Amino acid sequence: MKTGIIGLGKMGGALLRGMLKAGAAVPEEVWVYDHHHENVQALQEEYPGVHEAASEADAADAVEVLILAVKPHGVLPLISSLSERGAELPLLISIAAAVSLDDMEACASDGTRIIRAMPNTPCMVLAGVIAYSTGNGVKDEDEEAARMLLSGCGSVYKVAESGMNAVSAISGCGPAYMFTALDALADAGVAMGLSRKTALGMAAETMRGASLMLERTGKHPMALRDEVTSPGGTTIAALNALDECGFRNAWIQAVKSAVRRAEEMEER
Repeated sequence: MKTGIIGLGKMGGALLRGMLKAGAAVPEEVWVYDHHHENVQALQEEYPGVHEAASEADAADAVEVLILAVKPHGVLPLISSLSERGAELPLLISIAAAVSLDDMEACASDGTRIIRAMPNTPCMVLAGVIAYSTGNGVKDEDEEAARMLLSGCGSVYKVAESGMNAVSAISGCGPAYMFTALDALADAGVAMGLSRKTALGMAAETMRGASLMLERTGKHPMALRDEVTSPGGTTIAALNALDECGFRNAWIQAVKSAVRRAEEMEER
């Protein structure tokens, strides 16, 4: 499938590299456009055969699916500009936060098929989480094509658009939460006499292992936690300390704050 992307920033670059790494997209059938030519050059060095489009319009004309990975404030002007040419547009997949399907469809030509997706940066290592919602003109075959592309980068979830801000706050922002937690665990390990490399490696592998246990056992997180927690032992002492510091509430408030920020961005 001929696939294009406009914008090779951190998220756009991570998503496309994940698709290419997974084989969901083939370099010779990929067209990219970015205002910063060096971003395209860097991608072409990794994946020879990728085409550089001369403009956004040229990218749209060359492909069957076009990913819009520009800043949120640039999405609607871009869709309007592409629609004004009168040519039928490919399936559009926007990954911009806080830009609704209604707004995108309002500035697009009639019949334009638009999917709104929210990926996260682990897409680059094929361990991403991608949620998506479909616009009014999207057909079953369009949705299947989008799922095929996106699933090469990780797990794909279809959600109602009303849940997109929650998706952004949990999986979109989530890697930053995890990296912060890992850094804190590593600092604690160093404080207790471990080397930085050992402490960080142990923390990362422990987080990975816990995630795999949850996925493979199907058990509730609290059930798995109880399996680690012996009466009067070290784990319950640590968990009590986390409770005293408001650990659970801090995570909940972080997600709520991210949702509120997304809502503020939508109102602009």
